[in-house]
Amino acid sequence: MVACVDVAEVAVEEVASSIVATGTEAISVVADVTDLEQVERMHATASDAFGGVDLLVANAGGSRGEMIPFLELEPQDWRGMIDRNLTSVYYCSLVCARQMAVNGGGAIVVTSSQLSEVARPGMGHYAAAKGGVRQLVKAMAVDLAPHGIRVNAMAPGPTLTTGNRAMFERPDVAEANRRTIPLGRVANPEEMVGAVVYLASNEASFTTGTTIFVDGGYTIL
Repeated sequence: MVACVDVAEVAVEEVASSIVATGTEAISVVADVTDLEQVERMHATASDAFGGVDLLVANAGGSRGEMIPFLELEPQDWRGMIDRNLTSVYYCSLVCARQMAVNGGGAIVVTSSQLSEVARPGMGHYAAAKGGVRQLVKAMAVDLAPHGIRVNAMAPGPTLTTGNRAMFERPDVAEANRRTIPLGRVANPEEMVGAVVYLASNEASFTTGTTIFVDGGYTIL
């Protein structure tokens, strides 16, 4: 049973429909996860439908291709990036973990980034947000372990999506990726699935507070 959440109604309905087509029960919920009240309504909807939430995959965020040199970074750029990538994780984790603690446990899997470990020009606000996510995962893992809640992160390397295609097609960015990724290419979104499934599953029952990097070797150089 899955509750799919997105700020875009059409997109989330398409995802829920694709899950239902596999024989799994799913509902779609439209919510802006940077808004605490909407997150609380999202959780209530999922809980009413399924009797509770025992797994949260917090995947909202992304850079949207916003490469801004630090000296040109405006407060609204900073706030938007932090809210989308860090505050959203805090809100979703807080609301779900409170219910998980009452029900005896659960798992939280968060999407971080290779830029939680390394830096890149023009991405200071994004790196700061994802660095905050990585540390928040560790802090939550410590505080929530007594409640039977595991918290981990999956950190993608450069991954081609509809939102960042224009950035990755820039000649300078494409060349930088060829130089800095040992596997010599960016990832497809499907290549992130295995790590998330592992962290969400009982196979990771003794894993908490860690980040798995799925980055083609980006962070080893």
